[in-house]
Amino acid sequence: MRSEWGKQMSQAEMTSDCSRCVGLCCVALSFQRSDGFGHDKVAGDPCYHLDTSFRCSIHARREALGYDGCGEFDCLGAGQRATSVFSTRNWRRDPAVARQLHARFSLLIRLQEMRQALIEADDLDIQTELNDVRQELLDRIIFLADTHHDSIDGPAAAVLAEAKDFLGELARVAPH
Repeated sequence: MRSEWGKQMSQAEMTSDCSRCVGLCCVALSFQRSDGFGHDKVAGDPCYHLDTSFRCSIHARREALGYDGCGEFDCLGAGQRATSVFSTRNWRRDPAVARQLHARFSLLIRLQEMRQALIEADDLDIQTELNDVRQELLDRIIFLADTHHDSIDGPAAAVLAEAKDFLGELARVAPH
């Protein structure tokens, strides 16, 4: 089990920092009016409330305007990670690079969600061998989430599948 300091560090690594992101949640993802957004939007198109500095022009009044979904969404730090990886590439002028950035952001969201689940699994009373597997999967996910390597798709798909299977096994064997 992690110390309280270790848990706080893990949570800090999972915190989104919009000041270090280029509004990826407002561009890369799709959303629908029925899900707490004021309008429908397809993935890849910027929300029309995203300003030129990649900030929300209606942030202070978004809930009153029907954008509750924006406040409920948390990328778990995927936005600033993807932005950092693509900081030297011309994603603004090259649609192919923009698509790669959006794909990386989506993949990082899945990695960060699994990272969070594996961190939370540390609170379970499980055998040492299972905890070692949990930590090994977590270490691989942390490496992939924090790396600047171009292609992480294959390794990420593999570790996400392994982690999903592992969490299924934990659900069967962990005391409730």
